[in-house]
Amino acid sequence: MVEEEFIPDPNSRVPKGIVTPWRTFLTAHANVMVATDFFCKAVWTPLGKRMAYAIMFIHVGSRKVMVSPSTFCPNEEWMRQQGRNILMWLEDAGLECHELIRDNDTKYAESFDAIFKCIGVDIVRTPFQAPQANSFAESWIAGLKRECLNHLVCFSVKQLDYVTTTYVKYFNEYRPHQSLGNVPPARVGTPPPIPIGPIRRRRILGGLLNHYERRAA
Repeated sequence: MVEEEFIPDPNSRVPKGIVTPWRTFLTAHANVMVATDFFCKAVWTPLGKRMAYAIMFIHVGSRKVMVSPSTFCPNEEWMRQQGRNILMWLEDAGLECHELIRDNDTKYAESFDAIFKCIGVDIVRTPFQAPQANSFAESWIAGLKRECLNHLVCFSVKQLDYVTTTYVKYFNEYRPHQSLGNVPPARVGTPPPIPIGPIRRRRILGGLLNHYERRAA
């Protein structure tokens, strides 16, 4: 007799007294989970240096990322708009979200959380001073800074937005992911390219990022 594979029910409640390891929780809920975090970048303006803020969202299962437009004033109204934007993005991409992982930053206003709660999305707060609990978002932001932002001086939020949106497109459409079978998130499920023809290098952001592909024969 062949036993059926046990698949955890994301909607089931854990019995009292039983603690689910964080890694197990992430694995079980990856396809319906979004992680989010802020990042910032100094922008040199005619009035001096100012700090611009942006918020990123990563769908854990698919590894697809969305980043907000940057702002000098991440107030409650701006946060509400980013909440609405990510829900529209998820719908357009055909992705589900039952849990939203975030830290305890005070910029997350109650009205931001309410946008998700009203459609049944649970807000999962990470412990204080535990960035590893939000590892997917933290890792993505570290890559953005290491590969792009730390090498550039920005003179406007428009320039900063161009850099971040370019990196997001590179990450979603070109960068291979080991967890996805070494294919980019946007190409999961598509036939692999035919291995013929010369290799072409595509330079992105002046060569900070590079993508290699074969030309059609």
